[in-house]
Amino acid sequence: MSSSKPSPDLRLYEKLLMLFPGYKGYKEKELIRETDRVVRDELYRKLKKSVSDLRGFYSLVVSSSGSTPVSDRVEKLIYRLDSLAEKTRHAPYGYKPLFHAFKIDENVLDKILEHDLNMGVTVEELNKTTSNKPSSILEAEKFLADVEKLVEKYESLLEERDRVLSGIVG
Repeated sequence: MSSSKPSPDLRLYEKLLMLFPGYKGYKEKELIRETDRVVRDELYRKLKKSVSDLRGFYSLVVSSSGSTPVSDRVEKLIYRLDSLAEKTRHAPYGYKPLFHAFKIDENVLDKILEHDLNMGVTVEELNKTTSNKPSSILEAEKFLADVEKLVEKYESLLEERDRVLSGIVG
C-alpha cells in the first residue's frame, strides 16, 4: 500500500470547487479563460448579495433615524462595494498576456489559484457579515468596521491578482 498523501494543490482545488460551482481548473490551458469567467461571475454574484444586504440595512437606518453619520457611512460602503462588484465582473476575461503570448507558467497559475481561493473566502466572510445586520445603531460601529475591513481586503486581493495576471508579480 502506498502511503502517499493528497497533494496540497488538490486540497486547494477542492476548496475552490466548493466556493465556485463549475470551477474547472487553471491547470488545463484551454479552460483558463472560461474558468476565469466562472470565478469572476460567482464573485460578482456574492458581492451583489452583500450590496443588497447593506441596502436593507441602509433602509432600516434611514427609516428609524433619518440621515445620520451611520447612514452616510453605509451609503458610501454600498457604492464602494457595488463598484468593486462591477470591476470584478467587467475585467477582461482570461489571461491574454499569459495565454496568447507566453508559455503559461505553472507558478503564476498557482498564484492565481491561491488568489481565487482567498478572494472567495473573503467574499464568503463578507456575505456572512452583511447577513448578520446589527439590531441597534449601537452595534452598527462594529458591523461597519468589519464590513470595511473585508472590503479593503477584497480590494487588495483584486489589485494583487491583476498584478499577477499582468506579469508584474510572478
